[in-house]
Amino acid sequence: MFESELVRRAIQIVVSSTLFDAPGLLAVRMWCYRRFFQIGAGSSFNRAVLCIRPHGVRGGYLRVGRDVGINHHVELDYAGGIVIEDDVWISQYVIIETHEHVVAGRRRKKDQDTRLSSLTIGRDAWIGAFAVILSSVNRIGEGAIVGAGAVVNRDVGDWEIVGGVPARVIGQRGP
Repeated sequence: MFESELVRRAIQIVVSSTLFDAPGLLAVRMWCYRRFFQIGAGSSFNRAVLCIRPHGVRGGYLRVGRDVGINHHVELDYAGGIVIEDDVWISQYVIIETHEHVVAGRRRKKDQDTRLSSLTIGRDAWIGAFAVILSSVNRIGEGAIVGAGAVVNRDVGDWEIVGGVPARVIGQRGP
C-alpha cells in the first residue's frame, strides 16, 4: 500500500509540473488524477496540486465534484477523507489537513498516535489563497468563503464568511 502511495505521488509531481499547463497536456494531467481519485466533469487542477496520505496512513478518499477549480500549489491531505462538492474554488497555496498527531506524554515523535478526521467542503464554497484548514474541521458549509490567509480550526456554516487567525465569522454571503 505504501508503495502505491509513492507511485501516486511521483506521478502527481510529474503531471503537476508547469509543462502540463499546455492546453493538450492539461487533459493528460486530469486523466492521471482521475485514475487515482473520483473527480467530476469540468473540474481542473492547476500545477503543483498534491493529494497525499501522509505517514503511510492507509485508507482515506478524495471525491471531487463537478466544475471544481483547484489553483496551483495546493496540498490536500486526504488520509481521513475529503469530499469537495460541485462548483468549489480553492485558491493557490492552500493546505487542507485531515490528520493530526496526538501528543501524549514524553513519548518520541514517531511513537505518537495519529488521529484522522473527514472533511466536506460544501457546494459553491471558496477557499482563499494561503488558507489553512486544520483537521479539527469537518465541514465548510455551502456557499461559505474562507478568507485569504485564514487558519480554520472549526466548522464553517453555510454562507458564512470567515477570516483571520484563528478564523472567525466576519460576514454572511447573501442577497
